[in-house]
Amino acid sequence: MHGLILSPMQSSSKILFLAKASLVLVFLVIIAGSVVRMSGSGMGCPDWPKCFGHYIPPTDISELTYQEGKIFPKGKMMVYNDTLWVANENVTASDVLIRSQWMKYPKHDYAIFNPVHTWIEYINRLLGALSGIPVLLLFFLSFLGWIKRKDFFTFLLATATLFMLGFEAWLGKTVVDAELAPVKITLHMFGSMAIVALLLVIISKHQHGTRFSTPISTAIKGLVFFILLLSMIQVYLGTQVREEIDVVAKQTSDRGLWIEMLPSIFKIHRSFSIIVALSVLLLWWKGRALLATRNSFKGVVGIVVLEILVGVVLAYSNVPAPLQPIHLLLAILWFAFAWYLVLDVWRKKVS
Repeated sequence: MHGLILSPMQSSSKILFLAKASLVLVFLVIIAGSVVRMSGSGMGCPDWPKCFGHYIPPTDISELTYQEGKIFPKGKMMVYNDTLWVANENVTASDVLIRSQWMKYPKHDYAIFNPVHTWIEYINRLLGALSGIPVLLLFFLSFLGWIKRKDFFTFLLATATLFMLGFEAWLGKTVVDAELAPVKITLHMFGSMAIVALLLVIISKHQHGTRFSTPISTAIKGLVFFILLLSMIQVYLGTQVREEIDVVAKQTSDRGLWIEMLPSIFKIHRSFSIIVALSVLLLWWKGRALLATRNSFKGVVGIVVLEILVGVVLAYSNVPAPLQPIHLLLAILWFAFAWYLVLDVWRKKVS
């Protein structure tokens, strides 16, 4: 019990470590989710939280095929006549399918098994579960901090983070049940951004960085906040473009035709990047003397430049698949650095 008693500095250090570890894992989940979307693996596991009724998913279609003498424990699935079936009881397959022993999967009628898609989606889920470990530890440690040192704000942030992680897990289930409904996928993305934002507030609170030598002007603060707002708008526009790409991808596999087939939302997304570029250039010009030493400032400027370059390559090089998750990752990193820069300049710390 005595080992649980930490000094304020030790507790703050551990909270900072757990928040950073959680942040890294959340970004890994975001990358994995983007790979799932890019590869079309979202229905690789048609049920949740299991995968075809298994804790460890199948690797071959034979594991899901009805064969005489094969044992199917209750809850396990099979694909039969292009339909997904769930065992109502422990079943030993006879030469003829006994209908009363099985029920059609009620959530949807998707019944395609692709082992690559299945394992991509399964790894995504594993990373999501793994990210919950440091978040849960962060919650318990912040609870102790609230009890011992009255640090209710960190506990509130950690509680909100844990709640959002649970909400994201539930939303992930509804996404699968709805066969990847676009609106729910977009909500899922913004839920991930909310978790990133909460963790960064905790990190900012417990990070002992250098102070500003002079006060930051209201104009620069406003510009920093404006760039954060731009990042959220651009991410939203990007999700809409991604939804439209899903539509045209079903019409043709020729990536060279995708861009010209997209509706006006793509042009809006592309044109909006000009506003982003000009705003970041203005921030660099007006704030470089005060912000040049801040990693968050460098991150915003550098990542926006990379994001625009990747967007140009996607638009003019037939939407290369490997760049799609990179484009999404850079967008979320831009949001993260912009949000942290907002926290940085609004703390009003002056030496």
